[in-house]
Amino acid sequence: MTRIETVAIVYRHPQILLGMKKKKLGAGRYNGFGGGMEENDRDIYDTAIRETKEESGITLLDPERVGRILFSFQSDEQDHDVHFFRARRYSGIPRETDEMTAKWFNIQEIPYGQMWSGDKYWLPLLLEDKMFLGEFLFNSEHEIVEHRLKEFDKRGCFESSLSELLSYE
Repeated sequence: MTRIETVAIVYRHPQILLGMKKKKLGAGRYNGFGGGMEENDRDIYDTAIRETKEESGITLLDPERVGRILFSFQSDEQDHDVHFFRARRYSGIPRETDEMTAKWFNIQEIPYGQMWSGDKYWLPLLLEDKMFLGEFLFNSEHEIVEHRLKEFDKRGCFESSLSELLSYE
């Protein structure tokens, strides 16, 4: 079974807000804020807004969906179909929660060595105002075995591609 999830990045040039994950998959790594869809979420945007508020204390304003990646694992970990959001505006003050510790980083000092290894491929696209679709396969040690990533410069091309199925070969 594939889990539908979100990752939201708050980006205010020249800084991004990341969170150090405290528990579950990815603990000890910096990441955007997000998680899985829940029954009361109206859509994937609601999920991104709710999860970011739960993990950082802030409310995203007008998040923009900019990517989608299927993460698969050569282990018992289920697949993750992740929708990526960029938000330039939010309300509230970032704070530490039970799940994450929020921290601002200059885009020249992003801690890729303390993040998922795939982040170095998609995060620069998000920061360059590009959209992307892709697939990543990780081994049991969470190292990349293979990946595909397609970038889009135009919203229309990206949105039409979202409606096409990613090949889950």
